[in-house]
Amino acid sequence: MVQSDALQRRAGSMSVVTQVKEPAAKGVRQFRCEIIRTVHGLHAIAAQWRRLQHDSGQDTQAFQSMEWALAYSNAFMSTETATPERYPLLVLLRDAAGVPVLLLPLMRERYPLGLRVITWLSDPLGQYGDVISSLRGEALHEGLTIAMQTVRGEGADLVRLRNVRGDALIRPWLEQHFGKTPELTGAPWLDLKPFATPEDFEKHFSAKQRRRRRKILNALKRHLGAEPEFVRIEGVQAQQQAIVELLRAKRSWLKEKGLISRALFCERTEVFLRSLAETSAMGAASGALASCELVITALQANGRQLSWELGLRYRGRHYAYITAHRPELTRFSIGRLHMFLAQRCAVEDGLHAFDMLVPAAPHKKSWSSGVMPTHNYFEALTARGRLLGQGYLNVVRPLLQRAYHVIPPYIRRMLRLSELSDHDSGVS
Repeated sequence: MVQSDALQRRAGSMSVVTQVKEPAAKGVRQFRCEIIRTVHGLHAIAAQWRRLQHDSGQDTQAFQSMEWALAYSNAFMSTETATPERYPLLVLLRDAAGVPVLLLPLMRERYPLGLRVITWLSDPLGQYGDVISSLRGEALHEGLTIAMQTVRGEGADLVRLRNVRGDALIRPWLEQHFGKTPELTGAPWLDLKPFATPEDFEKHFSAKQRRRRRKILNALKRHLGAEPEFVRIEGVQAQQQAIVELLRAKRSWLKEKGLISRALFCERTEVFLRSLAETSAMGAASGALASCELVITALQANGRQLSWELGLRYRGRHYAYITAHRPELTRFSIGRLHMFLAQRCAVEDGLHAFDMLVPAAPHKKSWSSGVMPTHNYFEALTARGRLLGQGYLNVVRPLLQRAYHVIPPYIRRMLRLSELSDHDSGVS
């Protein structure tokens, strides 16, 4: 093990040179492993992170993008020093020439009762977890083995990696080396490639569906005294104001339904999304090879915004992250109208996929052409970690989830479940 004092002072990292043997005909592959534990260190590798995003070539890694990571660290982590409660845990591998080839974006948190848990960076706000890497096949497997060896030495009780897509780069490795919880969910998505034009998209709906949409629009026009206009919110300040309004509306709707969302009821989520508006604009201005773009659309009338869709766009894929509408307009099915217009907009902008994210709720499936399975993985590192993994994640949590979904909304409201934070119901 070789320590780099200068690098450790500058970026809060530890460097390790590790050799992995291949068959004799191929020689020896050498990786240099760096562990970065501070927000300052995260900023220091921004350019390399973005380059690796481009080389990774995946369109499903918006939640591993530099823009997303910067916004999260700005909102939830100290910019000066790592705190005992939560700090970045980034494992960066370089090849023999010093070129970054793998980045595992994690963080370490302190849970109740002093439990130390390693999760994806930004969990539960991030909806998918994966490794960013230009490696494939056996090289990727070896790289992940080295990265996880360093993670196991971080003094945690449990490594918990949620929402791993069936097509994630890291999934084959996790299937071999980690345990998997029994809960199986998925991410509904719509393939936009068959629709060459917005008109083609509209034609794939049945006559009954088109009549229902016209009925919704006409009812809204009568109620509002004006025709709703679908607009894209441009500019950082305008986006930040829209974020404040959509979160207020979404939280009101969740409370009315007695629903729980760790992400949306967290006080710092607004800070995070406002920061994301800034980092997204910076990424676009920099001309980054692969950047995450924040897109907010709204239906508005009489100078007032009525519904919103906050989405991300990354390498031609649209992520429908948060949808919201003013609670008094729920009876008009304004959310259904907005979803149609948001998908139509994605077709018009030439995107190839519209991702509804986890969980695979029925209303999402009705707008989708398929569902990508997602899995949750864990590895216990201590006796307390085994109790949390085998006991809570494997047994107790699935039972709580089933009970949660069968409780009628009026009972959930009476129990004030929306004020709890130990259940993740997604953000959409």
